Amino acid sequence: MTAADISQTSSTTSLATILRRYAGVGAALVALILFLSVTQENFLKYNNIMNILRTNSVMFVAAVGLTFVIISQGLDLSVGSMTALGGVFLAELLTSGVGAWPAIALTILACTFLGAVVNGGLIAYGGFNFFVVTLAMMQLLRGAALVISNGVPASTFMWDPVQWVGDGVVAGLPVPVVLAVLIGILGYAVMRWTRFGRSVYAVGGNETAARLAGINVKQVRVAVYGISAACAGVSAIMLTGRLTSSQPVSAALGLELSAAAAVLLGGASFSGGAGNIGGTAIGVLFLSVLANGITLAGVPSYWQGIATGAVLIAAIALDRIRAK
Repeated sequence: MTAADISQTSSTTSLATILRRYAGVGAALVALILFLSVTQENFLKYNNIMNILRTNSVMFVAAVGLTFVIISQGLDLSVGSMTALGGVFLAELLTSGVGAWPAIALTILACTFLGAVVNGGLIAYGGFNFFVVTLAMMQLLRGAALVISNGVPASTFMWDPVQWVGDGVVAGLPVPVVLAVLIGILGYAVMRWTRFGRSVYAVGGNETAARLAGINVKQVRVAVYGISAACAGVSAIMLTGRLTSSQPVSAALGLELSAAAAVLLGGASFSGGAGNIGGTAIGVLFLSVLANGITLAGVPSYWQGIATGAVLIAAIALDRIRAK
């Protein structure tokens, strides 16, 4: 067999793998869009499409970070609470006299530090189970947000940069959508073309083999939880800007489950070593269109939680089917 034959065979195998992994959710997304286009006259209007993208840019950014964690065979249940605490921390910095842009940078750095040192450190160097650590952090961070804010929202309306990040417009497009696309492209490039990205896949696929190949598994685990927390920090700024205030009680409730469902729908696996940012984008779009369709149909909003839970179960079942 010639090199050309090997290359062609490899390309065909890769295409088949992609089709097998994404055909299900991709077909479901197309069918859902067609159905809503026929049944809901406002669905395909520009304002509604922009609303879908703007509203769910927060979930997509969080899901990008979570993709790194799940591919490495982990899970970060503290994403939603990290987002809530990030919003409270940002508001506290602003009201204490820190400039808007320095406050934004410090918020992202603080979230990254918590994710890398606490989540990543305990899991990688302490040997703790990722589920236990991130579940504990989910409660701890949400509690910290309530303690710091005393459970009261703090307005950020007076700080234009925060409002611009959360609800501004650039070149006719919502700023949150532009940021989400840029972060998605960056995440895809890191996973696809860098040594670190290959290390994440290797650790998720077979930790022992990765260690024997010379990969510092502990550093990779610390890094992926830091990335997840950094994305949660960006989500916190976007959400706070959009809501014009920090929301310690209601901010980002259930974000970790919605993001995890999107990542799993996009082809990632709890067993690690599979998935990518493109698939995550498809998963987020599916959940976003589904939620928008429920709203347009006049169904009470609390049904969205039921729909998300059902989709999460379906995603886990799909993961099991793919594994077999």
